[in-house]
Amino acid sequence: MDSVRYWKTSSIFSINLEPGTQARIDLSFEIMIPSKKVAVCNSVGIDADGYAMIHSPSRWTNSSKDLSIFTYYPWQLAYCSSILKRDTDHEVKFFDGCLKKWDHDTFVDKVSEFGPDYLIMDSATRTIAADSRFAKEIKKRFGTKLIFCGPHATTFPDEVAEYADFVVSREYELVCRDIVQGKDPNDIVGLYPNGIRPLLDVNDLPLPEDDDVSRLDYGMPGEPSSEYLEIQAYASRGCPLSCTFCVCGNISYERPNWRPRNPENVVYELQTLREKYPQMEGIFFDEEVHNGSKKYILDLTKAIRENGLDDLRYDVMCGQWPLDEEVLNAMRSAGYYMVRLGIETAGQPAAEGMQLMKKFNVPRLRQLMRYGTSIGLKFYGTFTFGGQQATDDCDKRTIAMINEMIDEGILWRFQLSISTPQPGTPYYNWAKENKYLRDLDWKHFDGGNCVVVDQPGYSAEQIMTNFREAEKAYEKGFNHRYSITAKDTFESLDIETPERVLVFRSTRMKQMNHVIDSLRHSYEKCKLTVLAQSDVEEELNSNPKIDEVLIYGKGHFNPEAFPNALLENQKRRGYSLGVIPFNNISGNGYAHVKALAHSLGIKKLVAINIEGKIFDLENPGDQGRSHWPLASETAAV
Repeated sequence: MDSVRYWKTSSIFSINLEPGTQARIDLSFEIMIPSKKVAVCNSVGIDADGYAMIHSPSRWTNSSKDLSIFTYYPWQLAYCSSILKRDTDHEVKFFDGCLKKWDHDTFVDKVSEFGPDYLIMDSATRTIAADSRFAKEIKKRFGTKLIFCGPHATTFPDEVAEYADFVVSREYELVCRDIVQGKDPNDIVGLYPNGIRPLLDVNDLPLPEDDDVSRLDYGMPGEPSSEYLEIQAYASRGCPLSCTFCVCGNISYERPNWRPRNPENVVYELQTLREKYPQMEGIFFDEEVHNGSKKYILDLTKAIRENGLDDLRYDVMCGQWPLDEEVLNAMRSAGYYMVRLGIETAGQPAAEGMQLMKKFNVPRLRQLMRYGTSIGLKFYGTFTFGGQQATDDCDKRTIAMINEMIDEGILWRFQLSISTPQPGTPYYNWAKENKYLRDLDWKHFDGGNCVVVDQPGYSAEQIMTNFREAEKAYEKGFNHRYSITAKDTFESLDIETPERVLVFRSTRMKQMNHVIDSLRHSYEKCKLTVLAQSDVEEELNSNPKIDEVLIYGKGHFNPEAFPNALLENQKRRGYSLGVIPFNNISGNGYAHVKALAHSLGIKKLVAINIEGKIFDLENPGDQGRSHWPLASETAAV
């Protein structure tokens, strides 16, 4: 029989007798009340249509048919979980359907094993259908009290209150604590309809959830543009601007604000993470704007250097308006390697419609990017198409600017999105009032896949056409990066000219062809063998630079399922060099193919990532040009 946990409450009652009497009785006693089970849940991972959710707190959420896609660390829920564990005696358990890629049935089964009394969910408009279905099933099974938070609950509290027992507006961590502590709902500020709770003090927060889920797991695979094994962290909260499309300033916190954590607080978290995860290579500061003030970023970078944390690599979300040469130099000296900027558009009408204000200064932007690039920083830009008051000309100017920045070598990576009016934002209200919304199916409010707005003179079809045209720049950007990082790749290896080389077909054919070309350039006379799947046999055999193609079957490399006869034959070959191409930057997810390669007794084993960087798989500690994430051994292809 399961044990029952209890928490105590003390009460004092005063009983007055009839008026005019002098006697009074005071009673003091403790009540032992069973503790509750509280499930803190991120969204369902795979929806009913087979899309994997990429749920982004305080921003817009999108989805992908690629079920192995990364997901963001749900930082606000994670803080909520750690607060409940700190401030209550309840049994609190954190579940992340997005991280685990759980569909409805699997998520229900996992949470049913816990049997919660309370269920807390942070839902975006894109995820609300799947999340509400999941929560209703848990409620049906256990009579669970449902607490719904996040952008959709804040915007549509009456709709959500039809099935949720508690609807929390805006910043929700402390409101959830008050609810599960059993406070009178009428007295809980921030609980709908009681009014808005004052913003919390970010320096009073504990470190976010890192027990029921591992923060490192969100880096395997991590955000695709992160070049190291990075853990997501948050040195601040909020943004001082209020762009019309932004969930942060308009919904999550009601008003523009920026609240930085004390540098020593951030340093403590970095030290804690480094001690717990020695394989961690860097930090992705994924808050709304990392550098809300010049003084703060100078103080933080100084603290990072003084505490010996500048050997980590920092990838940061920034605004351009507080940047200058001094700040960029300070970032570079502290180990920052990539600066992500919300550029959004090159068109003046769109910039005015979105109220970008200080974010929109293209000449200054270019100047900063040129200087930063000259000192070794990389720049990542976010661009949006079809924004409020955008025109066809605005978005074509944006496409031209992207291409110009790639050609100049100042834009290393970039993100494209369809500007989607998230309910509750001024953009949504504007589009709805003017009857520009063409679609109110919430699953289409997905800035990676759908256009839901028809603007006068700029239709949804035109917006999508420009978006698809901009996507062509991805190939151009890749080729630019590859030309820089992959030049003379194999000539940098300190080995004798290999006689026999084995290449594992572990990436897309375009990259395979690049690897084959580089090998043949460096080792003209070697015998080059490719171990591959049957579906690419014909294409590989047509490549004159390949001497031999060996087919093992279909699917991914797996030592347990690999044909034994072929395995023994390859062991006898005595390969001088083995090459594993990675279709990502860090090699996360390649444990199986590496295990197979190691079993063949290859004299020298290396990997080459999607940008041409080479990894020594025998001596990862000696690799000076890049870092090998040892944690990827736990992942699977």
